[in-house]
Amino acid sequence: MGTFATLFYKAEAEMPDEKMEEFRARIEKLFQMGGMMEMEQVQLCGKEALTIKKASMHDYGMDFYYNYFEDDCWENAGFCSESGNVWSDKIGWREFHQAVVAAYVLESLYIDGPAVVMVNGDLVTARAYIGWINYLFQTEYPQKNNDPWALFEALHDHTNMDLERCDWSEFIQDLYGVIGYFEITAVLKGTAALEKEYDKLAGYESRDEKDGSLNFFDFAKRLKIAVNKFYRENAEDETRQLSLIVEMLRSYYEQDGMALDISKKYEDKDLEAICFFAALTDAPAYVFQVLSEVYDVDFWELWERVKDVAKRKGILYEPEIPQETISVSTMDFFGVTADDLILFWDDDKNVQFSRELKIWFKDLKSRFDILMESGYVVENPLYWVLDLMEYADENYYQIYCFSDFFKETMEHLNDRRFWTLWKIYDEMLHDPVMEEAGSVVFVPEGPEYEHIGLHYYGTPPRRRLKTNWNMIKREERNNKARVTFRRYMALLENRKLRKEIFGF
Repeated sequence: MGTFATLFYKAEAEMPDEKMEEFRARIEKLFQMGGMMEMEQVQLCGKEALTIKKASMHDYGMDFYYNYFEDDCWENAGFCSESGNVWSDKIGWREFHQAVVAAYVLESLYIDGPAVVMVNGDLVTARAYIGWINYLFQTEYPQKNNDPWALFEALHDHTNMDLERCDWSEFIQDLYGVIGYFEITAVLKGTAALEKEYDKLAGYESRDEKDGSLNFFDFAKRLKIAVNKFYRENAEDETRQLSLIVEMLRSYYEQDGMALDISKKYEDKDLEAICFFAALTDAPAYVFQVLSEVYDVDFWELWERVKDVAKRKGILYEPEIPQETISVSTMDFFGVTADDLILFWDDDKNVQFSRELKIWFKDLKSRFDILMESGYVVENPLYWVLDLMEYADENYYQIYCFSDFFKETMEHLNDRRFWTLWKIYDEMLHDPVMEEAGSVVFVPEGPEYEHIGLHYYGTPPRRRLKTNWNMIKREERNNKARVTFRRYMALLENRKLRKEIFGF
């Protein structure tokens, strides 16, 4: 049980070697901007604490299990340098999930040919994911698989796929998508069922009028009539009849132009009519589904005889329709505010902090200046810092210091400026208002509450969670205290922003 994601593509499909370096760099940035974090354990002075840092590319690739936006852990995921692929185990259903699926989508964009991300067997149409990718890298990728037939054909013998359950209409973007959807519906449900499906596509009527595909069902109807007429009236046996039709259609698809070579006339006008309406229908899979129904032959056995040459030809001569591209900001993609992006601020205009946050920054600077002038003394700064980290985790849960800032503190352990940053943190952690706000995720203290809440194996922590962390309501997890401490730690980690506020 659980939520799993994977990327499907044909075994022979691959990423061009010349694109791999760019892909590696973009995967690293995507995982970092998606909030993926590595964890490092600190053991000093008899105390233990976890620190976090942005996931980064190593020789082996990337490996992580914590997402900053979700504020939670799942099973490991990352990138394998040896294979050049994204990988993952259970990914949940929130921000961790979104970042991993986006990474698979990015990989699909670099692979030649049909490729699609699947989550628990369901196809991901990728529109929002590609929008975020476009935002991150200033690209203009359209949705991949604009022709759903190509994807369907690649997936049809995938044993773990229930193709009838998939919503293929989600891939429709242009004429390729409309015709591809028609073909998939015909192969899955039969040509008669496709005619009933047509009413569901009323929303595409204006587009059809523009590109001429409104005539598809007229041509499809005439094609079926022509095939049935040939079947009834031709003197050859069924096997020979089918061979003649397949031969003729193969010849049509192999040539460059749309019209069948006029030097090759067919004595049987019904046979020529089949090719004529097949060309107008411009949907090879639909044409062969009609043949499979009339001659009672398995579609895929029949398709195997022409799939290497079968292609839509009329569309090739139509004016190219620009594919729609979208851009989705990190805030919109993850449903966060600019104030949640302190860690990712880089002096750009994409992150505009709220007025309340700017006031908080000023208050922090004022407190910093007062403390710097107060002459307070810290007798054992190393033990004190470790004690604060331990206290934060025990009393507010999963409040992590960032690895780089912790190391920076250790390098400047006698620097009063760093003491002061931790002194501000100390005051906030022990503020009664913060203590009350942070208590909402814990079971109240007292023997009368021992029967409720999350129980632990071995020695329980000083404060017990009310239930599993991922089951606690978001508004309780994001209480005032935890949000404040997470933002403060992000501010200390972001050196550029910290310098803007505190001057160093």
